Amino acid sequence: MQLSNSVQTVLDELIRHGYDAYLVGGAVRNYLLDIESDDYDVTTAANPDTIKEIFKDYRFYDIGKKHGTVTVLIGEDKIDVTPYRFESDYHDHRHPDTVSFTADLKEDLERRDFTINAICLDYEGKVIDLFGGINDLNHKLIRTVGDPYRRFQEDALRILRALRFEAKLDFQIEEKTAEAIHGCKDLLKHISNERKRTELLQILSSPAAFRIINEYLDVFNTFMKFKPVDKEKNDFSEPLFALAYLLKDNENSPLKELKYSADEISLIDTLIEATKADLSDDYGFIQALSNPFQKETLTFLEDYHHLDLQDRYEKLKGYMITPDQLNLDGDTIRNFGYHNKEIGQIKKTLTEMVHRQQLKNEKEALQNFLASHTIAL
Repeated sequence: MQLSNSVQTVLDELIRHGYDAYLVGGAVRNYLLDIESDDYDVTTAANPDTIKEIFKDYRFYDIGKKHGTVTVLIGEDKIDVTPYRFESDYHDHRHPDTVSFTADLKEDLERRDFTINAICLDYEGKVIDLFGGINDLNHKLIRTVGDPYRRFQEDALRILRALRFEAKLDFQIEEKTAEAIHGCKDLLKHISNERKRTELLQILSSPAAFRIINEYLDVFNTFMKFKPVDKEKNDFSEPLFALAYLLKDNENSPLKELKYSADEISLIDTLIEATKADLSDDYGFIQALSNPFQKETLTFLEDYHHLDLQDRYEKLKGYMITPDQLNLDGDTIRNFGYHNKEIGQIKKTLTEMVHRQQLKNEKEALQNFLASHTIAL
């Protein structure tokens, strides 16, 4: 894999103007693991004003003013160019109180989170590794740069980032770093619910998610009450499916507080209900899929039971309706002598008969049934 031409251009421009510059962070990690990247960070000895002067003939913006970051736009790529910097204390356990610029690359790298994210590449493709990141990549380890307790005290989000990298890369967290994650877990109260939601969903996108949840159950339980997982591997095709599985035996879950949308919460509740369905007969199968999230529920049940249910679904999907999908409106039901609240009950009764395959959801068949039967209410 080669560096993006746009990254090479940025490095070459900085070097041409007399400033050391390196690609750093996740893009280097992914480069060394032969994983594609679309997020590029360059660190340099140039200060923010100099960076803007060097790239004055390019499109750029500097929304990262606090950190001195200038984002250079080349083609479809956005390259964040940031001066070497070091940071003061983190009193909110998330953001540094102040940021200062330095001429020392080592000072910049030693403030970073994990060794595998503190590796640099220069404009010739030479690797600069001051903290053993290459060795940790080779041994598939997640390790903090320096003291893990200090790193997590500085920025508690690093706790969830470590778990995400373990899940995404299928690595293991180094022993002292893991000890610090357990020891610092209560710092997660300083992290916004939105960030917790985002990190959790990314973790649940990985096959290794359930292993990690079991290993760090105390950490996740600071914001989401999980029970030990009885599966070794997460083989759900969507992270919300995995979340529904994890919550299926829980009485309460803080999905609303964690900023899940109303639709996401409704889907999760529907999937949890589907886990209780008896699929041994057609009625149970039809009941399980008679909801607005029918296609999602089908895929979830296939993942959950490790079954191919597509043929059965195609055969029975005409019976999988909600009362709102009944092919008979309230005015028509009223014409058969039912009124007000009775109409809703009639719809529920007819829907249940459709589920039992005693009626088809066809207007004529439904009308004929009402014409020849009196439904007890």
